[in-house]
Amino acid sequence: AVTLLIVVVLCSSLGAGSAQEVVPSFLQTLLEGSAEQLYAGPISQYKVDDLTKAALAALKECINELSPEHVKALLDLLVI
Repeated sequence: AVTLLIVVVLCSSLGAGSAQEVVPSFLQTLLEGSAEQLYAGPISQYKVDDLTKAALAALKECINELSPEHVKALLDLLVI
């Protein structure tokens, strides 16, 4: 729930025009990919400042500590 809230706030602050387009891709990349893949993919069209990059790196570190079962459960939410 916290991750989803952070993503919504980040997408809003990045000026995402359509959260329906950006959020699922952002979440999937955040859960399965690397920070570099985020910048090259879902948020490539936005200017990401250093503070936001630091926040994303911290968030990614937290996600990397999740068990595979927890990551799968979060990915399953994207399909619902």
